[in-house]
Amino acid sequence: MKLIKKFFNLFIYNSMKLPLDFNESDYFELNPDVRSAGVDPKKHYLKYGIKENRQYKINTFYGKSIKNDIVDFLAKYNNAKPYEKNAFDLFHGSWSTLFKDEKGNFLTNGLFDGTNDSRLKWLFTKINLENLKVLELGPLEAAHTLMMENKGANVTAIEANIGAFMRCLVVKNQYNLKSEFLLGDFNKISLAPDAYDLVLAIGVLYHMVNPVELLKKISLTSGKLFLWTHYFEENLALWNSKLIKQLDQKKWNFRNPEIYQFDGYPIRIIKQKYGDELGWSGFCGGLENYSYWIVKEDLLELLKRLGYKKIQIAFDEVTHQNGPALCVLAEK
Repeated sequence: MKLIKKFFNLFIYNSMKLPLDFNESDYFELNPDVRSAGVDPKKHYLKYGIKENRQYKINTFYGKSIKNDIVDFLAKYNNAKPYEKNAFDLFHGSWSTLFKDEKGNFLTNGLFDGTNDSRLKWLFTKINLENLKVLELGPLEAAHTLMMENKGANVTAIEANIGAFMRCLVVKNQYNLKSEFLLGDFNKISLAPDAYDLVLAIGVLYHMVNPVELLKKISLTSGKLFLWTHYFEENLALWNSKLIKQLDQKKWNFRNPEIYQFDGYPIRIIKQKYGDELGWSGFCGGLENYSYWIVKEDLLELLKRLGYKKIQIAFDEVTHQNGPALCVLAEK
């Protein structure tokens, strides 16, 4: 009987295969008891690790190890009384946006009143969104998506930050949105010519490592662009005084602007590095730890050279607390 059991176990062992992405050093780090025992990580995983559901690979994001905490978290149950706020509480401490239920009760502790954004309200005075196909880049937490859908727009929103994408789905469920949310890097999507009536990009351009290329792509898929972005103001005396220290510490490499040649015109872009904000759970910046800001006059010239004939500017705040910023509605 023992001999039969031995052959049976040997058969099961040999029929198992290691995952293609199995990493021996990761397995040791995630399972220190295996390292201490001095056993072969591959054999241990096949014999014990699979049935014990042991983790074998460390996922990375922004260079930090995430030991499948998300998988463990999602395996848990919520035994509270069913209530719409429960879904919002999954991301407690990460919300940027303030959301309320139908009775006015707070669903989040965010400070940004995104569903009453004056920038969007200004846009609505310029364009009737009824039945328009809108491509929204970086919806953050779907507050602007909600505002546009309430105006009759058909929105496709693309978000690369996983946490922000999940929060968008919570909002979609709460407010019964018909808008489509896609997870991924919008820089990698293929956009058909004139596929959208409007592209909305609020708070994304200054997070890009190649903002000029993004604007080129946008200009081909729609004749209208609504943009809110930080820009680089060369007259540093105009900046918010609270940012002078960061300027001195070279958060922006303004003394060495890089040049992007477009249509014979030199577009000046200034590299900026993220700092402590990378450690915040609600951070929704770019995919790298740096990005480029475009000099204001070059940004406006670029839009003209991309074929936008009508350019309206609003909310131009050179003293914005996070750096000079403006809204642009550009139409061909």
